[in-house]
Amino acid sequence: MAESETGVYGRLFPRDQIPIILSSIFEVSRTLRKKTIDDREDWITTRLYSLMVRSTAYRDSALTVYLKPKIVSQDPDANTPVGEIDLLVSCGYGYEVYFAIEAKRLRVCATNGRLVFAGSYEYVADGMMRFVTGQYAPLMEIGTMLGYVFDGNIGEARVGIGRSIQSKAEQLRLKAPYGLIRSRILPDKPVDETIHDLGQRSFTIYHILLAV
Repeated sequence: MAESETGVYGRLFPRDQIPIILSSIFEVSRTLRKKTIDDREDWITTRLYSLMVRSTAYRDSALTVYLKPKIVSQDPDANTPVGEIDLLVSCGYGYEVYFAIEAKRLRVCATNGRLVFAGSYEYVADGMMRFVTGQYAPLMEIGTMLGYVFDGNIGEARVGIGRSIQSKAEQLRLKAPYGLIRSRILPDKPVDETIHDLGQRSFTIYHILLAV
């Protein structure tokens, strides 16, 4: 695909719409809560989706949010999709132009309060890496990771993710400053970001942690 004014791969998801999407996640997630101590991330994401589609960010705009859409392989001879994204926001520019959102559980505790599943490794290896390898958003430059923090301790969850990111810095192809940093995209909201060198493109992953 020829290079254009919007990027190496042609038309990109409009950046001015991304703060709207991220703000809507914070807005609707204020009432988002796990139902049990072992609630599944897919179930929580479904409930988040049901809140998002009723938000004015999607009801009154060209943005459309989809739940668990299949991702078509770049190989036209492939027999199966390469996976499915938890949430996908389209803007009417075609099926390859989208904003992908992947969600993971963090800091799952037993009834006695003991941490039984940190989730930091899975957040990085099974979440972030799907953007880095191009499994998700292969023609885009931005995506988002959501962390559902089951014990509500967002500070510890962020520390754990930061450590996992540092341990896989080379595989993640991190660019300077080589770690999790506070983003400026929403100055009044706690959004982090990591920046990745994917060869022909730089890819930014925004990180939002929600206490559920």
